[in-house]
Amino acid sequence: MGESYVVKAEDANWEQVVESEEKPVLVMFTSPACPFCKAMEPYFEEYSGEFKNSVTFAVLDVSKNPWTAERFGVQGTPTFMFFCKGKLVWEQVGQLYPSLFKKMVTEMAAHGEECVKKTSPLGQDITGYV
Repeated sequence: MGESYVVKAEDANWEQVVESEEKPVLVMFTSPACPFCKAMEPYFEEYSGEFKNSVTFAVLDVSKNPWTAERFGVQGTPTFMFFCKGKLVWEQVGQLYPSLFKKMVTEMAAHGEECVKKTSPLGQDITGYV
């Protein structure tokens, strides 16, 4: 297996690692007792090297960083979130087949930024509550 290019994300450095990053960022939200996270780690590491020029890979431990996990509504691990220019453009919860995971990374790296350009942000005044 090659060198890891996975960045450790935390509540304290989230803005720097994810929101201010020029490249798209794929974050894997994990927890220490998650067997599915452990199963995905080798692929996450491998793809971090393979896509190092086009995607930043980051991992966040939800047990040590509850603020960010709560902010993005993470309710299970692993949860994968893909961000472009700091905006969430794709989310998947649970273990994935390695081939589908790689295809997703490839497609998001190629088209994720386009998705951001075609998305209208919602203001804070728009809610589901009356």
